Amino acid sequence: MKKSFSVGVALFLALAGFSPLAMATPLGGYGNGGAQLQAVLDGITVGGTSSVNVNTDDIPEGNDAMWSIGGAGGSVATLVVELAGFAGTNTFGIYNGANQVEIFNGAAGSGDQRLISILADGSVYVNFIDTGVDFAGNKFGFYLGDAPGNPNHQTHYSDTSLNTDGVDHMVAFQGQGDSIQIPPFAAGVWTSNEFILAWEDRNGGGDRNYTDFVVLVESIAPCEVPEPTSASLLLLGLMGVAQSVRRRV
Repeated sequence: MKKSFSVGVALFLALAGFSPLAMATPLGGYGNGGAQLQAVLDGITVGGTSSVNVNTDDIPEGNDAMWSIGGAGGSVATLVVELAGFAGTNTFGIYNGANQVEIFNGAAGSGDQRLISILADGSVYVNFIDTGVDFAGNKFGFYLGDAPGNPNHQTHYSDTSLNTDGVDHMVAFQGQGDSIQIPPFAAGVWTSNEFILAWEDRNGGGDRNYTDFVVLVESIAPCEVPEPTSASLLLLGLMGVAQSVRRRV
């Protein structure tokens, strides 16, 4: 009876368009208790202590899977730091379906910038140059590319469901108004339309410090995760009742 009930619940949720992923809690579980990633954010914060707590302020898993450009002229990506053995071969970019556009390659270093633009026809430009890749609209995910032939390093995506190891390799943090400085640029405000994307590049999760590739991307916004329908909310209520009944039996 329990098995058939669970299968029925899963099927109903799928048909209703309700994603359990949207209810997931923030990632947590960082290597060294998040100390290394926190040090990166504190290191670019004028005054030394970031308002962002890496263990509590990351965007919930699933909500950071897909993004869109919010600025009318495009989005600027600035490489903050890359503390990784694969730094010389890592590639970072955006994807839409099977289409990928590289933003940074292994030659990039801290402070490097790229302008990303998506035209009305879907054409993707980087630094005003047409990449020859067309996206199906202004919606995309981020990826951290692989070192060919290295079994411990594969391409990982902001959409965790696409990662072959099932690990969330990217965590995202929204600006809270701190003044930050990424050399060689002058200090500026880390606004709410700017996000730090922090990556773990080793397959299987590695040391989970999420400092292997850290980039600031401005004028973007995470795409909304669909709200549960009234039918799925009703079903969740019934699930609670059923669970209560089972406890009494």
